[in-house]
Amino acid sequence: MKVSNDYPAVFEFDSRDSESASTWWNNLGDRWVRVNLITDCLGNTVGDSRSSRDLTGGADRDLLSALRAEADVILIGGETVRTETDSIPRNKDVVIVSKAGNVPLSAISRARGQITVLHDRSASAPSPANGVVLRQFTGAAIIKAVSALGYKKIVCEGGPTLARNLLKAQVVDEWCQTLSPKLGQRVPDLVAPDFGGTLFNVAHDDDGYRYLRWRRNGAPLLTT
Repeated sequence: MKVSNDYPAVFEFDSRDSESASTWWNNLGDRWVRVNLITDCLGNTVGDSRSSRDLTGGADRDLLSALRAEADVILIGGETVRTETDSIPRNKDVVIVSKAGNVPLSAISRARGQITVLHDRSASAPSPANGVVLRQFTGAAIIKAVSALGYKKIVCEGGPTLARNLLKAQVVDEWCQTLSPKLGQRVPDLVAPDFGGTLFNVAHDDDGYRYLRWRRNGAPLLTT
């Protein structure tokens, strides 16, 4: 699908062209944390089925695939995985944040990459996932643990609670938000927070989806 970049430069590219989509994303260097969410115009992240898939369309899935290809690992909250078991990408390493280690086996079994679960000391990760015990579940502790596993390019795909923790810790380098023309469902705990950074990029497609990216000056560099 044709994507029109509106700001800061004006140009067009095909979201199904993996090389063009990769070039569109590839501008943060070799170490970063990105949050990528889809919302409606009110910040709601789910529709009637309490899934983000209710909102997706246009070039959103193509651009998501290209962003995943740029990343070393996908970071996802346990509640998102339990609600959307197909949120686990098949060919990418995934880190799941779940204090209780409650991850559906159906989600793990679909993955061909490495699955690691960050969990509380009283819990354990289901087989065949790897488990890492966290003493604190702050945004800083989560990113430190993911970095210690050797990952440098991290994409957090939600949910909003996990994204909010990362924002609070100021470890997010870029906030990527797709604005869907569809209206979602208002669930208080599933409303996307405001990033509060500097608008860096705006694009749209012919189906009415807008692609917004913000950056926050002074976000700390990741350390292993």
